[in-house]
Amino acid sequence: MKLYRLISVFLLIIAFSAVTANAQKDSTKLNQSVEVMKAYRPSISNANKVNLMPAIDDTTRFTPEFKYSIDSHPVKTGFTASPIGAADVNGMPTKDLGLGFLKLGAGTYSTLYGEFFMNLPKSKISTFGLHIRHLSSDGTIKLRGGDLVDAPYSQNNAAIFGSLNLGGTILSADISYDRDAMRYYGYPEALPVNVPVQFGLKQAYQNGNIKIALNSDEELQSDLKFSGGFNLGFFDAKTGQQQTSAGLFGKFDYNFGSLFGVLDVSYDHFKTDSIHLERQTLPGTKTEGWVKVAPSVRLEGDNWSVRGGVKFVAVQDKSFLNVTKLYPDFEANFRPVEGMLTLYAGFKGDLKNNRYGDIAYENYWTDPRHNVHNTDYSFILSGGLKGKITREISYNIGLNYSKVKDLYFYVMNSFSEPVSSTFPPPVIYNNAFDLVYDNASIFNLSTELSYVSGKDLSVVLKGNYYGYNLETLPFAFQKPKFDITASAGFRIIDRLTGFGDLAFVGNRQAMTYYFSPLSTTPPETKVFSIDPTIRLNLGATYDLTGNLKLFGRADNLLNRKNEQWLGYASQGLRLMAGATFSF
Repeated sequence: MKLYRLISVFLLIIAFSAVTANAQKDSTKLNQSVEVMKAYRPSISNANKVNLMPAIDDTTRFTPEFKYSIDSHPVKTGFTASPIGAADVNGMPTKDLGLGFLKLGAGTYSTLYGEFFMNLPKSKISTFGLHIRHLSSDGTIKLRGGDLVDAPYSQNNAAIFGSLNLGGTILSADISYDRDAMRYYGYPEALPVNVPVQFGLKQAYQNGNIKIALNSDEELQSDLKFSGGFNLGFFDAKTGQQQTSAGLFGKFDYNFGSLFGVLDVSYDHFKTDSIHLERQTLPGTKTEGWVKVAPSVRLEGDNWSVRGGVKFVAVQDKSFLNVTKLYPDFEANFRPVEGMLTLYAGFKGDLKNNRYGDIAYENYWTDPRHNVHNTDYSFILSGGLKGKITREISYNIGLNYSKVKDLYFYVMNSFSEPVSSTFPPPVIYNNAFDLVYDNASIFNLSTELSYVSGKDLSVVLKGNYYGYNLETLPFAFQKPKFDITASAGFRIIDRLTGFGDLAFVGNRQAMTYYFSPLSTTPPETKVFSIDPTIRLNLGATYDLTGNLKLFGRADNLLNRKNEQWLGYASQGLRLMAGATFSF
């Protein structure tokens, strides 16, 4: 009965929005242009947090938004939120959005959502803001083996941020806290009668960060531009693992007249407890110090720019795994047709710090005792073209080829049930993923196409193709060969706006290892096929009054049991409705 009532509420809001707004017509047009002339900067980012289930996008206002970049890694499968930057609005005055808003919603799967945002009016010398968010769900999910399991989860986020103008410099501070809780519920086959304790293990991750920075004021004319500061962080898991971090960073850009000198430096210290270490049989503590120094010079012309240098990376590991690396750091862009075509290229490398907390958020169900090796990107060769076909249509086409050492993949281990009356005994799969490594060559072709028509319609299409050439593994575990995404925002009538998101990720293959207690030979392997991920989300927002908006949305409209990782199916169709009060 709860399901039917929630469906009724959702449909009622949409129907009420359409009927009430039938006579409204939008008489304003927002002429909008998106410039993409900034030089392309390929980079290797740390693992981004992946939402366990469909994220609740803020639909309180309709703003065409785009992100012009080519990702250098496969998209995270499952339900993810991809932040995108705002488009240029040709100098049009910004609408006064007030101090903030309170947004509340509820939906199927006993889903509750709440968000509070406050941003004090910008003054001449300071800013201050506060953001709090909660998302939780407590439903059952049907696994590929047919079993119904409880798969509750919750996400809580809080952040305080602000800045102070000190006259020529800007002092800024950000404090954030996140807590995600979930359960190890996945299983690739039907469950045996006796399930290991780990199957019902609850997990929770806490992550806190403090960042203080001092930046030069971009509005002031000065030969020296700088940004620097320090950050502190902590991460812990319900299973006992903890990580603390502290670091200093700085970037300096000086105009020598004929060229620019750039220096990017940082130092980070990490300490992680209760994890598996090299050369140790029992869990221990890992302590690392990371130093990065990247000097370079930049030359600029009327329609071109070139920057070249090196990046030095040194890692001091008390487990006697010290590393010192030197990488190229080159990028260039050329605009043969101003405003219409930009050619860009890059040749870089980096040692990616696979920090404990980043991997935990990338895959919630990784073995909590994991110690992921750092990934060495020996070089990343990139290039492409971007620009505008017309005032409304922009494009970005990029190629990326990289040589990588210690690229990690997720694998599920299995063993025979220790107490069984049948022969052979049933196979038990660990719910927490282990990791395997290989050296690889990766090819990535990425395309983006966007269309903006005033403030009534915006569409973004993205596609990626990935090719992996591995040294030892037979294939790239749980990695797709291609993905396609489409996102649209549209104004139906003056007070009624809507959005639609479609994502298609190609089929993947996953590997499991079986360890026999009576054999010392390498583990037996079994390959599972993961069906394509297809996700369709639709929603609408109706401006009831100047301060009150009603919203409704349907996530995973096709009701597919998409698997984010092997055995971990997602929720099916989810409906949600709620309201946003602005103040």
